[in-house]
Amino acid sequence: MVIFLKIGLMDLLRAAGSVCRSWRKVVKEEPDLWRRIDMTNHSYGHDAFVLTDPTRLAIDRSRDRLEEFSLEYLGDHDLLQYLCERTSVLKKLCLISCYQVSEEAIAETAKRQPLLEEIQITFGSFTDKVTEVVGKECSQLKSFKFNNTWFNLPPPHPDDNEEVFDDDNALGIAKTMHQLRHLQLIGNRLTNGGLKAILDGCLHLETLDIRRCYNVNMDADMRARCARLKTIRFPGDSVDDYEFEA
Repeated sequence: MVIFLKIGLMDLLRAAGSVCRSWRKVVKEEPDLWRRIDMTNHSYGHDAFVLTDPTRLAIDRSRDRLEEFSLEYLGDHDLLQYLCERTSVLKKLCLISCYQVSEEAIAETAKRQPLLEEIQITFGSFTDKVTEVVGKECSQLKSFKFNNTWFNLPPPHPDDNEEVFDDDNALGIAKTMHQLRHLQLIGNRLTNGGLKAILDGCLHLETLDIRRCYNVNMDADMRARCARLKTIRFPGDSVDDYEFEA
């Protein structure tokens, strides 16, 4: 098993079974190999839909033991529905640049996966209500990452006339994610009001990442409110260690 766990998922699907009969038996009949399906960091980019069939095959082989499911440039309502029909023990869902996944598909997945504890949505086409939808369906949610495509924009210039504020995401989190421990909102447009709502509504919060959230002013009052947190990344902190690009 140790050897198989070190082999990449695509190699498990395409090559491992052809090594010998015993290897073929393991990759087809050992569901523990498929408890974590990670279809990210691949070379297909926006052409990743060629991975749909291999992804479905991996889901089938998990035999209702799939706990972590990650996609990049891949997936739609049908794929998430396929997932929900074949597992009910999912604990982590990660969607990166999954622009074909709708808010409704996320809500349905969350509703059908009551054990979900960790959700990451990095870049996507969603309304401002997606956080409230997710929070209502995932009562066990402990970690939530919701990062936006404008994370790499520079801070607004003081002379700019256009100011965009949006606390809907923050208010959705504050109203519904009361068990949250870890929150990342890189590039969000929340204000001090939205951040105050989160801190008041998420009393178990331990870590907070609001890098590139330039509408937040970390004044003395806000720093005092955040003092109870174990870790915080501030709006102006470096994003050099951030692995994703829009």
